[in-house]
Amino acid sequence: MGSAPIKIAVLDMYDGAPNMGMRCIRNIINEWSNLRGHKIELNIYDTRGNCKIPDNSYDIYLSTGGPGSPLDSATEQWDVQYTKWLEHMLAIHKPVFLICHSFQIACRHFDLGKVCLRKSRQIGVLPVHSLIEDELFNGLEETFYAMESRSYQIIAPNDEKIIGMNAEIMALEKMRPSVPLERAIMAIKFSEKIYGVQFHPEAELKELVLYFNEASNKQNIIKEFGIEKWERIVNHLDEHSPIQHTYTHLIPNFLDKAILS
Repeated sequence: MGSAPIKIAVLDMYDGAPNMGMRCIRNIINEWSNLRGHKIELNIYDTRGNCKIPDNSYDIYLSTGGPGSPLDSATEQWDVQYTKWLEHMLAIHKPVFLICHSFQIACRHFDLGKVCLRKSRQIGVLPVHSLIEDELFNGLEETFYAMESRSYQIIAPNDEKIIGMNAEIMALEKMRPSVPLERAIMAIKFSEKIYGVQFHPEAELKELVLYFNEASNKQNIIKEFGIEKWERIVNHLDEHSPIQHTYTHLIPNFLDKAILS
């Protein structure tokens, strides 16, 4: 790419909802560019709020998580434009990384599995089990830990559609031998350049500590799940938490691959 800056577009799917995701994504990109010595040009597009979609001129695209149902918006203008953009990115072989809500919409659109509500909302630092070797997982253990915050899930993979688009399931959610429910799909390689995950690899340890200890967030979790759940979450956020390893590796691995491919 020579001396020209690496152009990165972030599609903001938060629809104006308060979040730490955008801040963490910005930090990862800036830390990565400083560490690698890359000049970057970063632009944010308000996709859900204002139907803003980036053009084809960017080298790398990241699409965030966000609130709400990945099913109910299928006929909304922003969603129609977004899924057309996904198809175009696939056709022209652009590097795209999809986080949680974006990943769920992509799975719904390409019909790669059943998108449905969980029996209860999932939140906390939880294990993710990788199924394949891939550059995305460089430096991570076969089972690594990631922040989850989701009410929806992808289950019942559509093998015919997955094979047809040459995609590959990369990871599943934590093993639950005592729970007679199908494990959710946690990561898919849609193509050699498009990846999606159903967790939040952008979640940074200090940000999570602040978030879960903030009074209203703490009380909301206790009200919904009980004090024991809140205690389990914060106990996973000490200085030795494996969440930080995911933060420093997974999205940077994608960025590294994107500029080399």
